[in-house]
Amino acid sequence: MSKVGDTLANAGHNVTILQVYNYEHFGEIRMTKNKNVELVDYHDEKNAAFNENSASAFKFMWNTEIINNPVTGAFATSTVLFNEMKVMCEKVLLDQKLHQWILSKHFDGIISETFDFCGLFLGDHLRLNIIPMHSSTISIPSFYAIGQPSLLNFLPSMKTKFGAKQTLVDRVNDIISLPCLELAFSKLFDKQYDQANTLLKGNVRHWKDILQSATFYFSNGNDYISFPTPVIPKHIRIGGFTIDPPKSLKLGEEFEKILCLRKSTVLISFGTVIQSADMPESFKDGIIQMFHNLPETTFIWKYEVDDEKLQNRLPENVILKKWVPQPALLADHRLKLFITHGGLGSTLEVAYSGKPALMVPVFGDQLLNAKMLSRHGGGQVFDKYDLANGQKLAETVKTILKDESFNKNALLIADLLKNQPIDPKANLLKHVEFSAKFGRVAALEPYNVHYNFVQYYMLDAWAILIAIFSVILYIVYFVFSFIYGQVFKTKSKKE
Repeated sequence: MSKVGDTLANAGHNVTILQVYNYEHFGEIRMTKNKNVELVDYHDEKNAAFNENSASAFKFMWNTEIINNPVTGAFATSTVLFNEMKVMCEKVLLDQKLHQWILSKHFDGIISETFDFCGLFLGDHLRLNIIPMHSSTISIPSFYAIGQPSLLNFLPSMKTKFGAKQTLVDRVNDIISLPCLELAFSKLFDKQYDQANTLLKGNVRHWKDILQSATFYFSNGNDYISFPTPVIPKHIRIGGFTIDPPKSLKLGEEFEKILCLRKSTVLISFGTVIQSADMPESFKDGIIQMFHNLPETTFIWKYEVDDEKLQNRLPENVILKKWVPQPALLADHRLKLFITHGGLGSTLEVAYSGKPALMVPVFGDQLLNAKMLSRHGGGQVFDKYDLANGQKLAETVKTILKDESFNKNALLIADLLKNQPIDPKANLLKHVEFSAKFGRVAALEPYNVHYNFVQYYMLDAWAILIAIFSVILYIVYFVFSFIYGQVFKTKSKKE
């Protein structure tokens, strides 16, 4: 949301960001760059204590398949995420002083995430012009809510192959997995609605109604790297608006020296939610073995804690850093490869940079992001459990560094993104301005959202057509049987 705020503020709009979460791993860093953005720090000590070391709260994702199993994942996802957000949501929805302050500002619109519907429920309760936005490429329940068609045959599920490599088993898996993915987040949104409905005494609409009446629905997909899927005019894909031009990115003296140490440099980062320090020891052992197997390559490893024991096991070609200037490093020609978890932010950054990527997805949409990028030939997917195999990891890294096709394809993707006809920042800005001016636009709302299951899939119409066709077949059969019988009787009499 900080990038959204900067984009709007840079265009001269007055922007206020209500910061309700303060995760420790962001420290004191101001997430917005435009100083005209009003940043309101709203988090409280109760919630801060609940979210202390919140990144480590997800460390079980490193070594579990629960979240990736379509059935168990559907229930685990909704429960884990709801518990993460319910405390702060209750505070926001019940704070009358906050509500009065928001109304006094006379905002033209409220932009809030559809990953956490609390902000949208607040906006609906206060009768504000709602502008929903999703930070990932897909949100299946939200897509269905605005009337977008099914993604079957357009999108692989988290654990299946796609394209020419897809098998019958994969298609069966998709039929099971995609509805389960929809169930996981619709259950989360329903839980949040039940909470909001109770706290606000019924003075809030259902999340589906909120999305259906919003002018647009923004997602972080991008036409040139995302999987091609059916998109209705109401759905605006703005993936890439967070990327700054390379010329504005500068490296400090320390990283300049690091990049000059060897001919090739590799960056390893698993993001902020999933941390390297929390991975199983067997994974760390495999990564360290890779370091020893590739002594001519410098590795910059984002490692979030001081670990003297681990530091003593590292060869001299490894530099540990608690924080790295990731966009600036990716923009530098001396960096040859990015080993990443495949979070969408990192996926977009490496795609725009033209650098090859080794994608090691850990959970959630990372699995889909990894497939999304690797299908273009500029990267390769690596199973997280294979991190324990240092030899395999080293061979994979060596292959990507030596195979020029990875670099060529990565540069092509970057060139496409930099020359796309509609700039994502401009796309975001124009549609937000339009939404703030006009609010709900009924012309953009497909009527299929009002159909029930039978009507949506035209089961009743098909039943009538099948019945009519069956009657016609029966009449034809009866007529031919009658004619045949008459002919047979006539022939018998003649004989």
